[in-house]
Amino acid sequence: MKKLFYAIAILSVAVLAVNSCKKSTPEEPTIKKRLVMCGDEWDKYHFFYNADGSIKEVKRNLDETTGAWERTWTFTWNGKNASVKYVKEGEEQAPLSFTLGGNGYVESFTDTWGDVRKFTYDMEGHLLTVFKGDEKKCNCVWEGGNLIKWSRFTEEGEQYKIQNFLVEKNEAGIFADATDKAGVDRWMFEIGLFGKPSKLLLDQAAWEGAADNATHKYTKDADNFVTKVEKYYAGELDQTYEYKWELLQ
Repeated sequence: MKKLFYAIAILSVAVLAVNSCKKSTPEEPTIKKRLVMCGDEWDKYHFFYNADGSIKEVKRNLDETTGAWERTWTFTWNGKNASVKYVKEGEEQAPLSFTLGGNGYVESFTDTWGDVRKFTYDMEGHLLTVFKGDEKKCNCVWEGGNLIKWSRFTEEGEQYKIQNFLVEKNEAGIFADATDKAGVDRWMFEIGLFGKPSKLLLDQAAWEGAADNATHKYTKDADNFVTKVEKYYAGELDQTYEYKWELLQ
C-alpha cells in the first residue's frame, strides 16, 4: 500500500513538472491599423501621416479628371502646437491651429474664422465639455467607458441626446457616437484629436422626448475593424459612413 501511495505521489510530481514546462498559450496579437480614409456619401477624407505617426495632411474629395483635391489641410507641428494651412477649391483660407494638452488631446482649437474652442477631459481621456469662448456648447457623460449622453444648448435650455450601445467591442476605435456640437468636423474625432472613443459600438441614439431614434448597423473586416456604418431613422437609411484602414508593421 505504501509503495502504491509512493508511486502515485511520484507520478503526480512528474505530471506537475511536465505541465510547468509547457509554454502558456500566447495571447492573440493586437492588430494595429490606422485610418487612411473615412467619410459619408458626399465627402471622403484621406489621411497622410508623419514618420512619428502624427497627422501630416488631410485631403477631401479628389477630382479624378483634374487630379485636384477639393480641400486640403496641411499640419505643421511644433511640439504640442499645430498650425494648419487650409486650402478650399484652390484658394488658401485663414489657417487653423491646435494646442494639445498633457494627455495628448486637443485642449484649444482656433478655427478659420478665429473662434476659439476649449476642451476638457476626464482622467481617462474622454471628452467632457466644450466651450466656445466663455459659452458652454456641450456636456458629455460617460459610463463604463461609453458616451451615454451628450448635450446641446437651445433657447429652452440644455437638451441631451441619449445613446445605447451594442455588446460589441469598438475594436477600431471609431466615433459614430461623437457629439456634433463640439464645433469640429467628425474626421477630427476619427483621427484621435479629441479624446478616447467609446469601448462599445453605438446602437441607438435619440434626443430626449423624441419620437424616433437612430439605429446603426456595422460592416467589419476580418480583424473586426468597422468598414461601414449605416444609420437608419424610422427604418429608412439616412447615412452611410465608410472607413479604410492601413495595417501597421
